Amino acid sequence: MKVGTVAPGHFMRSIENLLVLLSILVVGSAVGIGPIEAQGKRIALVIGNSEYLHVPRLENPKNDAMDLAAALEGLGFEVRKGLDLDKAGMDQTVREFAEALVGASAGLLFYAGHGLQVSGQNYLVPIDAKLTTTAALDFELIRLDLIHRTMEREAGTNILFLDACRNNPLARNLARALGTRSMQIGRGLAVVESGEGTLISFSTQPGNVALDGTGRNSPFAKALLTHIATSNEDLLTILINVRNDVMAATERRQVPWEHSAMTARFFFAEPKASADQEAEIASWDSVKDSSEPADLRTYLGKYPLGAFAVVARNLIAALEKQQEMAKAARQNEKNYGEVLRKAQEELRKAQEAAKSAAPRKTSQQDAASARKQEKASSQPKSGGYTTCGRNGCQFVPPGCHAVRKGGGGGLGGKIVCP
Repeated sequence: MKVGTVAPGHFMRSIENLLVLLSILVVGSAVGIGPIEAQGKRIALVIGNSEYLHVPRLENPKNDAMDLAAALEGLGFEVRKGLDLDKAGMDQTVREFAEALVGASAGLLFYAGHGLQVSGQNYLVPIDAKLTTTAALDFELIRLDLIHRTMEREAGTNILFLDACRNNPLARNLARALGTRSMQIGRGLAVVESGEGTLISFSTQPGNVALDGTGRNSPFAKALLTHIATSNEDLLTILINVRNDVMAATERRQVPWEHSAMTARFFFAEPKASADQEAEIASWDSVKDSSEPADLRTYLGKYPLGAFAVVARNLIAALEKQQEMAKAARQNEKNYGEVLRKAQEELRKAQEAAKSAAPRKTSQQDAASARKQEKASSQPKSGGYTTCGRNGCQFVPPGCHAVRKGGGGGLGGKIVCP
């Protein structure tokens, strides 16, 4: 076999390996490129505190919580709802939420009510809080980071909506209790950085206060409800629309803000393809299983920047490589067959040469054997002897001798007796 040629079986295994690689090509989402959060168990905690006992009531948080809980249930969330919760009630509800989060793919918190920040730490305020002592921070409030850490520990995707930046009169009580440390109380909520897979959405920018609104819902909750219930867009797109709606409703006095470290696109509802997207999907479905690059190019001709364009180009390149390898394999098989035919022909000639050489060697051996026998037979024996030649052997009686014909002996020679 020539140096550099490859056995046909090796080529076929290479082609099979290529087909295996083609079979595991990952096709992107037809409605957008990028990973999408898996639709597993989704757990939500929704709290709305309106009926505060020691400060004026808030009009909207209870309505916001009820409406959002209903919307989330309609979208397949398992909802834990708490309305007008005191400290014990909030502790219990948060504990139940933490237990329900185990094994969830996504967790969601919506809180509407009073909140405040002290020394950069954010707190949610139960309805029975007084905040007249410094110990109230530990015993009357709920630390936001406790809920935040619990969510990130249990679920891969987490969303926190905080409509808790309202002007809080309880902060004045706490300021009096803190005395010279009252400067540690900030306006609104402090910036919170999200961990991997988490998005934290504030109803207004850090350090600012949100408006409670004059209708059934706050400006933030109203916009959020509108877009969650009707949009097929992902969460980040929804929040852009929410921000624009709130800014318009508050004459830009309130600008919703978020911090995101999301690792996948999140949809409240299953994304639906538009008519154009469905047409593209149909075009792709008609060619995606073809082994002909030309068929895949018909899709690229229609949708050069389509959702499957990258996959189509990769598949075309792989199929063309496969065809080149198949062609090389066929040529290699031809070369392999030619080498094998020549080797078989050389073997046949050698075998024929061996057969023709065998009889000559036997004749030489026979001649030597005959001379040996003739020499042995020329020795006289008592009672006569036998003489041999090329024509055979004959017995010479006692007292007689053989006269060899033509210098030979054996059959055909003359025997002379006295």
